[in-house]
Amino acid sequence: MRLPKTTPEGYRVLLYSIRDPDPTKMIFSDAVKGFCMYNDCVLSEDGLVEGYIVVFDMKGATIGHLARVSLPALKAFMFYIQEAHPARLKEIHVLNTASWIHHIMRIIVPLVKSELLNIVKFHKGNMPEGVPRDILPADYGGEGPSVEELDNDTKSMVDKYAEWLKESVYFKADESKRVRKATWWGLFTGSNSTEKLDEKTILKNLQID
Repeated sequence: MRLPKTTPEGYRVLLYSIRDPDPTKMIFSDAVKGFCMYNDCVLSEDGLVEGYIVVFDMKGATIGHLARVSLPALKAFMFYIQEAHPARLKEIHVLNTASWIHHIMRIIVPLVKSELLNIVKFHKGNMPEGVPRDILPADYGGEGPSVEELDNDTKSMVDKYAEWLKESVYFKADESKRVRKATWWGLFTGSNSTEKLDEKTILKNLQID
């Protein structure tokens, strides 16, 4: 859900949480598709903003949810976030972090660039550090609208873009016209190489506030 107020820096805050804790009802590919469709609506509403702060609430998440994650869909999702998402991610907060977060990180780390991991913060409670209270929903100890009110706003926004979202299914990219990032000069300078992450170091340094 999209919180109505921005931070003093002008960042928009997006809050995601699990509405139904039953893992058997989760279809991961559909969840990823829904996430991308919602983000398209948010970007259309906001236009150009200074950046985004993303908050994930793990309350209600179980190992059962992790077992239903599709690796191909996860790879596609991470590629979208890092290569195609037209927004500046400033911070990522994980609330009510589960004790088994290391299992998730072992799956995600090989798919994530180091600069993205550097902005992720894990919290035991449900208060994201640095986000003003007047922005947060009342359910999270803030002064903003309740989650129920924000849910209604989200549904209204998606309904507004319903026809456009249906038509977007038929949009396709012509990959033959895409400019390749690699260059012949990069073969000699090494500028085409991507920094590899040390998974053991990252998991060892994983801290939960």
